[in-house]
Amino acid sequence: MEKELTKRQKNHLSLGLYCNYFIHGFALVILAQNILSLASSWMTTVAVVSYVISGIGIGRLIAYPITGALADRLSRKMFVYIGMLCYLIFAIGMVVTHQIVIAYGLAILAGIANSALDAGTYTTLVEINDGEGQSTVLLKAFMSVGEFILPLIVTYLAGHGFWFGWSFVIMAGLILLNLVNMLFLQFPQPNMVVQSNQFNATNLTGGRKLLATISLVGYGYTSNGLNDFVYAMD
Repeated sequence: MEKELTKRQKNHLSLGLYCNYFIHGFALVILAQNILSLASSWMTTVAVVSYVISGIGIGRLIAYPITGALADRLSRKMFVYIGMLCYLIFAIGMVVTHQIVIAYGLAILAGIANSALDAGTYTTLVEINDGEGQSTVLLKAFMSVGEFILPLIVTYLAGHGFWFGWSFVIMAGLILLNLVNMLFLQFPQPNMVVQSNQFNATNLTGGRKLLATISLVGYGYTSNGLNDFVYAMD
């Protein structure tokens, strides 16, 4: 039987997971921040690039109902890696391709990456913190820092006449660094949570569970979509 993680291992794993959400903050705004440069590179209009950006939401919508259940049945560690690899392909592919169809497919892949990371990360953080969910709040903080820093990078590149694609290269480089880091990290076994701290799902009827699920998924989808829209308008 696999022994429980030490405090140092838990802290190391938590930092790696938080770094993923710092990079995720990049991914949320990188297309919108480079919308004019991408339109020029793809020889198309801003409206078409906005359509490509919408693919991220489609990817989330497709993947969210699937990834959560599969992560519980298979491996949360695997889904964290899937999310990172999908984001890596997205970051590299966006500056390599000049075809709108491929770019749209890459945007969908970014949405799937978001879903895969969520499926593998949130439950892992809860498990290594003895069922307490406070640690997941920091994910949003790291994500917000990424959303703050990426526009500064894009502004610097544009102001100094550098290629816009360096922002995607930086994102890919950060993913590779954290991927190498996380390959050596041990994840907790599923369901290593103290029972008294777990939420008793039987308190909700079937109808209320469905309503709660739809409401939470709808909130997550529309809030991220609104975020992408606002950055695109800027």
